[in-house]
Amino acid sequence: MNATPLGVYLPTDDPDTYESTDLANAGWYDEGQHGGALAALIGGHVESVPSLAPMQMTRFTMELFRVVPLIPLRIESTVVREGKRIQVIQVRVFGNGEEMTRAYVQRLRLEDVGLPQGVGEEASNLAAPGVLPAVDPDAWAHGPQGKVMAHRNAIEVREIEGGFQVPGPGSIWVRVTTPVIAGKENTPLQRLLFTADFCNGVARLTTEPNWVFMNPDLTVNINRLPTGEWVALKAVSYYSTDGRGIATGTLWDMKSFLGQSTQTLFLDRAEG
Repeated sequence: MNATPLGVYLPTDDPDTYESTDLANAGWYDEGQHGGALAALIGGHVESVPSLAPMQMTRFTMELFRVVPLIPLRIESTVVREGKRIQVIQVRVFGNGEEMTRAYVQRLRLEDVGLPQGVGEEASNLAAPGVLPAVDPDAWAHGPQGKVMAHRNAIEVREIEGGFQVPGPGSIWVRVTTPVIAGKENTPLQRLLFTADFCNGVARLTTEPNWVFMNPDLTVNINRLPTGEWVALKAVSYYSTDGRGIATGTLWDMKSFLGQSTQTLFLDRAEG
């Protein structure tokens, strides 16, 4: 594409089908989608699923069966547990007739019940994004120069501590600058899910190029949705000698704690 796409995904005449654009690209594949972009697409789609009472997502679990190419994606949503307090939705994502991804979403009743005496939200103590320097999008994270990618062209990043080029725990602010679905305003849930997928990149334990630490899944537990455009992620990773690992992080906005994100990691030496 010569012009920047109007969104990470484009709506089609079918409300359950979306056209993937270059902005869904991940830098670690020749042509494969970023998990955060895909999670945000699914999350936004599920928000339109009816419920018996006002509800909000409290858990999102996504299984990435294979690398998802930049092709039209059809989403099938099925309520597998209906109720006025708890609802569970199964989401299946298809491309070229194959199931690419499956997700499970839990939503809970939304009602102001207050908090027990002496209990309060944990306040954020992170440096504000406005006082931190912007990263160079052309150099941040993995991927060839000049290629349009989700983590360079669809978001804005501020590194709080550590960062993609620094091994060990790290924390970042993320602002989604492009509509996830063209023509629609990004929702707080989409901003949260997009950010949640960066655990293993921000908190990788090595910068050696001959190591692979891919995540075949993503689980996000949501305490509340963010206010404002910026969402912070404080992440840490753990590796095992048997080729596994876990990347996990807490999510924040300028006010307080939002939730946590966990990725199972497939750890291996890169070929070639």
